[in-house]
Amino acid sequence: MQATVNDITLNYNLGGTGQLIAFAHSLGMSGAIFDPIRPKLEPHGRVLTWDARGHGNSQKPAIGWSIEDLAKDLRALIEHLGEDRAVIAGLSMGGNTAIAYALAYPDKVEALILVDTTSWYGEGAQEAWEKRAHNAETNGLEPVISFNLRRWFSDNYPEIHPHESKKISEILTTGDSASYAAACRALGTFDGRDGLDRIECPTLVIVGAEDPATPPAMAEYLHQNIRNSNLHVLDGLRHMTPVEAPDQVGDLISDFLETL
Repeated sequence: MQATVNDITLNYNLGGTGQLIAFAHSLGMSGAIFDPIRPKLEPHGRVLTWDARGHGNSQKPAIGWSIEDLAKDLRALIEHLGEDRAVIAGLSMGGNTAIAYALAYPDKVEALILVDTTSWYGEGAQEAWEKRAHNAETNGLEPVISFNLRRWFSDNYPEIHPHESKKISEILTTGDSASYAAACRALGTFDGRDGLDRIECPTLVIVGAEDPATPPAMAEYLHQNIRNSNLHVLDGLRHMTPVEAPDQVGDLISDFLETL
């Protein structure tokens, strides 16, 4: 399905009944990465996944947008669907989007789920992300796979699950280099630290114990600064926990949703 919001055409998928649960994907990916976890979530509500601007089958403006714009896109998409309040979830870049959404629309968030993410990428983030943006523009997206697979998944995952690894690789490498670079620059300038203490909704924070991209210390920072939050550190997992362990992560989210 598609909707045009904020002058951007977004591709989305919606399934289930009940409260809306919106789950935002990570850099270079699409909403399709959440297919394995949907069966755990749909008994709890209408699950919305979508391709962020610049990703998947959504429109791809290459420049001039921020993480806050992704949050605005989500708000407009939710309103397009005739909804108001929702559980807002996100993985990595999607978690940044979820934080930006909660800060911009605090009265519209039923609960918050932050997976393998951060409110800020640290000192030197803008320069580091600019380097990644430049590399994508110069060399394309194929080298990004070799750089990231071992960061995203535990050592044996690509060999044990070649189908899923291939799916993830194809989503990334069939993307648009300019849009990927734009997303990198948006991540480099994102800083959602100021305001975390104003988030009052129930919040679930999940991180892989071996996550090198947004390590447990970043998740601990979220937990310490969001007052009504719970933190789960998952042994043996890295950055793509809902993809590698959809049952384990899905059960944690299901238990959390049962408490709302």
